[in-house]
Amino acid sequence: MSPSTPESLQKLRTALHAKAKESPNYRFYALYDKVYRRDVLLHAYACCKANKGAAGVDGQGFEDIEKYGLERWLGELTGKAYRAVDQHVRKRLRQWLCTKHKVSWPGTKRFPEASLYDKLGLICLPGQTVNLPWAKA
Repeated sequence: MSPSTPESLQKLRTALHAKAKESPNYRFYALYDKVYRRDVLLHAYACCKANKGAAGVDGQGFEDIEKYGLERWLGELTGKAYRAVDQHVRKRLRQWLCTKHKVSWPGTKRFPEASLYDKLGLICLPGQTVNLPWAKA
């Protein structure tokens, strides 16, 4: 039997469904901030455990995760997700800058990381989330 869905997750689903129905051509570009919310991850974990899910690609089972510490594991999982988003944003920004300034790809010499953050004002997601309670692993 699947655990009951938290109210916060029901509200998220309702809002996303309403937006999709209201604007069928709308593109949901970034749902990472929704998918990696603590309540969403905890509910997904509870559903998988209730269904007696198998270990993931990393070979970790529920016993391993709980022995390691569920909160710690979720915090690290969230941190990995934000680092992946951050890396993707840097890549896409460099692609755009290379096209705009007619520079050959990858453009890391012309647009190094420091300039993306310092000169262009790009925000580092893992750095922004480090002080949030769920990010302390």
